[in-house]
Order: sequence, then structure tokens, then C-alpha cells
Amino acid sequence: MGNIKNIAKITLAAVLLVSIFFGFMITKVEFDYDFEAFFSKTDPETEFFDEHRKRFETDNDFVLISLINDKSIFDQDYLEKVDAFTKELKDDSLVEGVQGLTTMKEFVKTDLFTIPARPYIRIDEPSKYAIDSARIYTHPEIYNPFIDKSGTALMLNVKHKEYLSKEKCDLLKESIDDLLLKYEFHDYKYAGRTIGMGYYVDKMVSETAMFIGLSFILVIFFLILAFRSNWGLWLPLTVVGMSMLWILGFMGTVGEPINLILTVLPSIIFVVAMSDVMHLVSKFLEELRSGRSKEDAVKTAYKEVGKATLLTSLTTAVGFLTLLFVDMQPVQAFGIYTAIGVLLAFVLAYTLLPSLLVLLPAPKVAAKKNKETLWYRVLHPSFLWMIRKRKQLLIGFVILLGLSIYGSTLVVADYFLLEDLKKENALRKDYQYFDKEFMGLRPFELAIEVEEGHKITDYEVLSEINKVEDFLTTEYDLKQCFSIVSVLKLANRSWNGGQEEYYAFPEKEEAETYLEKIEKRDKTGQLAVIIDSTKQYGRIASTMGDVGMLEVNRRNKKLTAFINENVNADLVSFTLTGTGHLLDRNMSQLSRSLFWGLGLAVGIVSLLMGFLFRSVKMVIIAMIPNILPLVMLGAMLGFAGVELKVSTALVFTISFGIAVDDTIHFMSKLKIELNKGRSLMFAMRRTFLSTGRAIVLTTFVLAAGFLMLVFSEFLGTFYIGLLICCTLIFALISDLFFLPVLLIYFFKSKKKK
Repeated sequence: MGNIKNIAKITLAAVLLVSIFFGFMITKVEFDYDFEAFFSKTDPETEFFDEHRKRFETDNDFVLISLINDKSIFDQDYLEKVDAFTKELKDDSLVEGVQGLTTMKEFVKTDLFTIPARPYIRIDEPSKYAIDSARIYTHPEIYNPFIDKSGTALMLNVKHKEYLSKEKCDLLKESIDDLLLKYEFHDYKYAGRTIGMGYYVDKMVSETAMFIGLSFILVIFFLILAFRSNWGLWLPLTVVGMSMLWILGFMGTVGEPINLILTVLPSIIFVVAMSDVMHLVSKFLEELRSGRSKEDAVKTAYKEVGKATLLTSLTTAVGFLTLLFVDMQPVQAFGIYTAIGVLLAFVLAYTLLPSLLVLLPAPKVAAKKNKETLWYRVLHPSFLWMIRKRKQLLIGFVILLGLSIYGSTLVVADYFLLEDLKKENALRKDYQYFDKEFMGLRPFELAIEVEEGHKITDYEVLSEINKVEDFLTTEYDLKQCFSIVSVLKLANRSWNGGQEEYYAFPEKEEAETYLEKIEKRDKTGQLAVIIDSTKQYGRIASTMGDVGMLEVNRRNKKLTAFINENVNADLVSFTLTGTGHLLDRNMSQLSRSLFWGLGLAVGIVSLLMGFLFRSVKMVIIAMIPNILPLVMLGAMLGFAGVELKVSTALVFTISFGIAVDDTIHFMSKLKIELNKGRSLMFAMRRTFLSTGRAIVLTTFVLAAGFLMLVFSEFLGTFYIGLLICCTLIFALISDLFFLPVLLIYFFKSKKKK
């Protein structure tokens, strides 16, 4: 007895020392949102894009600002404010350039004379606004990107320094806000990576804190409900709280920041740690009620439930580790650190919890007999009902499985850049505003590579580029392109008096003349962002609306077919690239990666359960109730029309890793009862009444914990919470009413031999 207490004291001291260390390291945890982290590091297309933007520029380091005027953009006071705002913003140290109507100029040449570069809008001459507006609306390079459809807003394209950190993004946003306030623009909108990064990181910080707080409240509520004592409240809460402290402290130690997906880590660790504690404490109390001493109750609880708890921790960790199959760093980090958190929670359940159980006095709640509890009065009739209705239940579950398989076939995989934001979110509405009123924010990038022996400035090559650009603006639905061909179209119009009909690809002689003059006048190096110094590489750049991965893929197929059929591949080749393209590519491969990962998880869990039960038939029977909830989840997505994306795809892996725990606890208890020589029906009754209580409790804790995620501003987190909650309820029903039925019909034959 004394020896056990000494071991408990030493263990408790060691846990406290480790906790103090992790408590210090938790202060070093940072938050990070980098959507480029979702790019596959092993994909050749990622390497291709890296090389492409080294030659030219990044395609996503810009901020779009729409300055709205209630009347019209052709208002002198408004235009003067826009002009002053633009010029002052250009002077910001983080800004490399600002494009806007008030500062842009046009060069015009006729046969008789040359007009010096003139502004598109003569701000100080209101009498000429009508003439200027008529000219502007014939120039697609102006009215498409810089004027909204109603003519009441001007857009500024702010090019800032590349790869700004979150701190510098905040500084730039603050500078923009200060200028907007200074010039009294009462109606405006802005969007871009800089704006999104600041919003996402700030929201991640607040939501992580919120989820930790909600999880504590939830745990307190269920502990009071389950144990109705101070002992039953603060002892499990201590273990669960330490579990969270350890994983966050570990992340601070290794320097791993919390990304968008990892914001759900607190909820997962809280509920998983709570599951371990609930099973062990429930068994401990059951043994106390049966008359055992405190020390014997601890030993029996860990002997009978401990093996199952170890197995459930391993299977849950395996489920998360299969996310390593997804070649996306944020998803892999989520899998790794959630798995580590699950294992750390198990370590605390085997060190801190038994130490406290040994050192603390036995709780008074243990004096209540089993048959006096509410759980017995609920579970015993439920078991009898299940036995009487087993045939109907089996038929019902088979029908449900068939319907679920059909529903799963209706699931569609799609992806939007702003899928993580709810429809009513203000930031998402601002982004959609730019999609609707201007050209959109999704970058479009088409790399051009000229074959050996040719240059991009060769007229034959330019003609092929022109074919593709015409297709992009007429069939692909881009409003405007930026390339060497678009520069030549502008030059052709300028050298022909600014006449609208000359905004077209010039003849060979004119093109060669324009190129010569453009290269001589290009003092600022503007050509360098569309053709490289060797003239072997170029780009067609644009932006488009966030139309979704399926629609973009449809357009890309048409574009690829057009290029294959109409472009001379001996002269030039075209390759889709850019941030939007890479995100689509990775998202399209996500389902396949998660499918293989989930298959591996099922295989590994089956092996672990096979090791536990030493029966192939038992393993098959045990796995069926865990596959059913996943198929039902697929049916939910299919019938509700929810697309398969990162968040919804992750639910399958998370749900399986967690839901299988209840099955393992049920089957472990059943095996113990069968090993005592009891009949299958009697052993199942004992298991249903004993383990059933812990399964119901832990499922409600888990489901309620994940349900807290619906309060998130991020739609992905919302879906993770809602769908996992539903899946866990499905799994509970399956474990209590489908698994026993399968055992009755398909396992009893073995007992008869």
C-alpha cells in the first residue's frame, strides 16, 4: 500500500515538472495562415510555378481597393480625392506601385502630329468629362479592370512587396485605413492576400481561445451530469486540462504554429482525453460500488479498461496519422500533432489519473449501488428491446446501408478560394463584390515557353500567342489579359490616333516597329514582367471570379483542347500555372489521398483488433458498424448537396479514428466476459449495461465538443463540427443496436462448436 502511494507521489511530481516546462513553452506558440502551404511540395507543377514567378513576379501580392461615389465617378471632388489618395499610397514603403484611372496616361500618335502622353481623365477640366468618359468606355484595358459596372466606383490595384509577413500585412492595412479615413471615403471595399491574411490569423487566435473556453464549459457540464460530485468534476478536468497544456506546449517547443485546420485541435484533445478519463473513472466507480477497495478498484479498472484505452488511443492516432498521405503541409501537420496530442492524453490517463485516484479519498458517489442508478433503468430496457427487435433492426440497418451507399454516389468534389468563410461573412462579401463588379481576385496565369531557335518577339510566335489570348477573352470568359500581345494591341491603337477599331493585333511590319519603339521607351522595365530577358519565356496574366474548381476545370479542358488543335507546338507551348491552378490541382487530388489514407486506417485498425480478439470473424463483425456511419456521412453530403472539400473530406478520417473507440471498448468488455465462461447473451448483457454507460457518456461528450465548432466563422470548421457530431451519433446507435445484432446472428455459431 505504502509502495503504491510512493510511486503515485513520484509520478505526480514528474508530471508537474513536465507540465511547468510545457506551461512555459506554450507562450511561444504562434499562429500562421499561408494558403501556399496547401501546395504539394513534391508536385513538379509546384516547382514549375516557383521557376515561373522567379522569372517574372508573384501573382497574388496585390490589394484591390474600390472607392465608391454615390453619384458617378465623373465628379471633380471625388476624382481629386482619389488622385490624392493614390499618390500618397504610392509613397508607402511597402507599396511598389498603384494603378488607377486618375494617374494613368495614354500615348496617341496620328499621321499629322503626336500628342504627348495624356491622362485618361482630365480631373481639373470637368467640361471635358463627357469626352473623356466616351473615350474611356471604348478602352477595355480601363473600364474592365478599373471601373465598376454602374460607373460609381473606381478601383485601385495596389502592388505591394512580395511575401509580406502577417505583421507587415497589418501595417499595410493600417496605412490604407488611415488614408481612407483621412480622405473621408465613407464607402469603400478592399480585398487581397494582405487583407485576408490579417483577418484569418486574428480570427484563428480568437477562435482557438473561444474553443478552449467552450470545451472547458462543456466538460464541466458533462462531469457534473455524470458524477454529481466535486471529486468527479475537478479530477477529470485536471487530466483533460493537462492534456491540452502538454500538446500546445509541445508545439511551442518544436516551433510548430497553429494553422487554420489546427484551430480545432483544442476541441479534439479535450474530447479524446475526456473519453479516456470517462471510461477509466466509470470502471473505477463500478468496482468501488461492487465492494472493492480503492487500490483494488484502480488495479481492476486499468486491467480491464486499460488495454482497450491503449488500443483506442493507438487507433485514433493511426486515423490522424493517415493524413500524411495528403501532400499538403497544413493537413499533415494537423494529422501529426493531433496524433501526438492523443498519445499525450493517453500518457496522462496512465500517469496523472491513477496517481490522483490512489492519493485522493474515494468519492462518496461510489456508495450508490449499480441497480439504483438511472443508467441501469435506461440501459436494461433498451437491451431487452434490442433483443426482441433484432430481426427488424438487422433489416432496417441493411436498408439504411443501401440508401447511404446511393446517397454517397451523389457527392460532388468542388473547391472555392473563399470556401472557409460563411456566406454572410463581411470579408467574403467584399471579395464577391470584386468578382461581380470588376475582374475578380482569383489569379490566372498561363506560362509561355518558346521552342529552341525562336524568340517570343518573332511575329509567328506572337501570332500563336494572339490566338490563345483571343480564346481566353471570348471563350474562357476572362475580361482582359496582360501579355506582350495586349501591349502590342495598345500600341497599335495609340499609333493610329487612339481609334477603337485599332485595338487589335497588328500586321507583321507594324508589330516589329512597335516592339522596337516599346523596348527603347521601356525605362521602368515593364516588359520584364511579361517576357524574360532571353525572350524564351513569357506569360499571359489576368484575374477572374471565384467560380469554383469544377467550372475552372471545365474551362481549362476547353483551353487545352483549343491549344492542342490550333497552336503550332513547334513554335511555342503553353502551361497553366499560378496559385489558383495549384490549389485546384491539390484539391482535386485530396479525395484520392484521403481515400487511400482511410483505407490504410481501416486496415491497421483491423490488424490491431485482430491482435486483440484473435478472430477474423470478430474483426469483420466489429468493423461493419464503423463503416456504416462513414457511408451515412457520405449520404448526408450527397443528399444535402454539400461539396467534398478539405474540411468535409477530413471528417471521414477524423470520425473513423474516434468512432471506432467505442467499438473497441464494447468488444474488449465482451471478450473479458466471454473468457469468464459466460454465454454470449449473458456476456453481451453485462457489456451493454457496464460499457454502454461509458459509451453513451463519451459519445455525448465527443459530439457536444465537436458541436461547439459550429460557432466558428470558418465554414470548414463549422462543417467539421456538425458532420463529426452527426457521425458520432450514428456510430453510437450502430454500436449499441447493430453490433450486438450482428454478434447474435453471426458469432453464436462459433460458440456452439
